[in-house]
Amino acid sequence: MAAIDLDSIVSRLASQPSRPEATIQADIYALLIAANIGLNDETVKTESPVEGGRRIDVEIGQCVIEVKKNLTSTVLQKAEEQLAGYVQQRSEVLGRYVGILTDGAQWRLYHLRGDALELVSVHQLNKNAPDTGELLVWLESVMSTLTAIKPLPEEIEHRLGAGSPAHQLDAAELHAIYAAHADDKDVQLKRQLWAKLLRTALGAEFVDSEELFINHTLLVTTAELIAHAVLNFDVGPTGTLTARQITSGTEFANARIRGVVEADFFDWVTDTPAGESFVRNLGRRIARFDWSAVEHDVLKVLYESVITKNVREKLGEYYTPDWLADRMVHTFIPAPLDTVAADPA
Repeated sequence: MAAIDLDSIVSRLASQPSRPEATIQADIYALLIAANIGLNDETVKTESPVEGGRRIDVEIGQCVIEVKKNLTSTVLQKAEEQLAGYVQQRSEVLGRYVGILTDGAQWRLYHLRGDALELVSVHQLNKNAPDTGELLVWLESVMSTLTAIKPLPEEIEHRLGAGSPAHQLDAAELHAIYAAHADDKDVQLKRQLWAKLLRTALGAEFVDSEELFINHTLLVTTAELIAHAVLNFDVGPTGTLTARQITSGTEFANARIRGVVEADFFDWVTDTPAGESFVRNLGRRIARFDWSAVEHDVLKVLYESVITKNVREKLGEYYTPDWLADRMVHTFIPAPLDTVAADPA
């Protein structure tokens, strides 16, 4: 069997608008099957029937892809309504479900907020120089289908960082959960305690914002999942730990490991009905990585990606660049294993 040229497929998708939907769908199917993103002809389904006599163009796990020959404003509105119906039906049966709307060149990611779709991320192929790798990373980040990814800084940034559709999807989901429970007394109390702690530490520079609280919640929950994964706990769909066990660190407490994962301000999400599903889906993304091979400070990569430099500086956080810190240590601490050093700052 001849090898499939992925670049040729992506080039066709990017540069030939208004082709028949069936032709675009066939190219997308071939791309998903042939690309090394953890999919095959058993996991990628086409023409799946749904209520009302309609059929889903392409379906993968918890994601449905609706294909149109173009996405003009008139087509887009009707297509979003159609996609909303598919995502709603699948969500009622399978839990959280997402939808992608595409004409091959533009890829629009949605999640369901209430009864309506909310746009989360858009990936646009460059007609003159389409990047196959970028499209495949974007798609895999949405579907979380690869396994044993080495947790290098660039992989963490591309697949979990603030610019990734995975992060944007998880952040949008967490915003929706918070909005639905912002008036709950326990949620309010935990946010107040979080704000009080930061205000005490940072003074007048600290601004209590919903955005920052949600970003901190997402970062801490991600860190808690990674901590469990590093110790070989299964945080993916087949894992046995509940969301509450993960965020409260019960297994760490049982092993008498203190100060790593414990109950805190950010476990409010597990007190909500959607918390279990949210943490489980986030865990599915974390479980794709081979954490036995971690060699870098991945949490630093995520933190600096999600919390912008401007926000960090407003919080009084200034960092010496890694390259300069390395030179300073090399110059002034010749025997680091036998030396105690203090940072005057």
